[in-house]
Amino acid sequence: MITTIEIKEHRDDVFQVGSGKTKILILGSCRTVPYLNYLNRYNVMNGDPFTIYAIEPNNWSWDLNDNPVDRDAAIAALETNERILSIIRDADIFIHEWYESFGMFNTKRDQEKNIYQFNMAPALDILIPNFHDRFILEHDYTACGIPTPDDYLKRGEDAVEGFRSVCLQSSFPEFGDVFFDTWRDVRYFWRPNHVSASFTLFLFRRMNSRFLHLNLTDEFMDGARKEDLFREPHTHITQRDIEGYGLRWLIQ
Repeated sequence: MITTIEIKEHRDDVFQVGSGKTKILILGSCRTVPYLNYLNRYNVMNGDPFTIYAIEPNNWSWDLNDNPVDRDAAIAALETNERILSIIRDADIFIHEWYESFGMFNTKRDQEKNIYQFNMAPALDILIPNFHDRFILEHDYTACGIPTPDDYLKRGEDAVEGFRSVCLQSSFPEFGDVFFDTWRDVRYFWRPNHVSASFTLFLFRRMNSRFLHLNLTDEFMDGARKEDLFREPHTHITQRDIEGYGLRWLIQ
């Protein structure tokens, strides 16, 4: 599997796999890497139809020695980077999360600066719902060095409801209701910012049926199901979680 490590290593020359005619740009956090892996798997199994690029805007928050830097200035300096500009300009398919505080990588069109001003005009523009800082489980807090609030169950329910609102703004508004109705039975997330294969495969199948129209064979799906990039480490559920939410997860 491709991981966030490889993408970060190629921050300045932009991570790329494949050399096919159709150009795909994936712009997003670690949560978008599973889609990169699914498309790369399809590439390998189907004669390399795609050239796929991956950009994680937050990687410019640090220099190559992992020292913090002025991210806004670092991203602003990329506005004349011809490699990045050509990738944006030539993208046929744009798969991305929502950004509004990352300069030229903003995907919110009414921001003063956004990626569409740099000639982003894809045939397909696909917005993935951000699962960001959704503290739901008791040990989601303690794993981050934060005391678990007494009302964490209420906050968790609010976090789930909030994610449903996020989905409504994405290319997959129906996932909000699916998530809300089934999250007690299906473990869609491993940690507050890390989603599971159940999350990403659901969205990838919807992405395919609605936008990509690829022939996803049983062999493809069998391999994809074995990829669960963020499974470890994961937040272990407690008895309070089980009783408070009515969780029916098989994986503790």
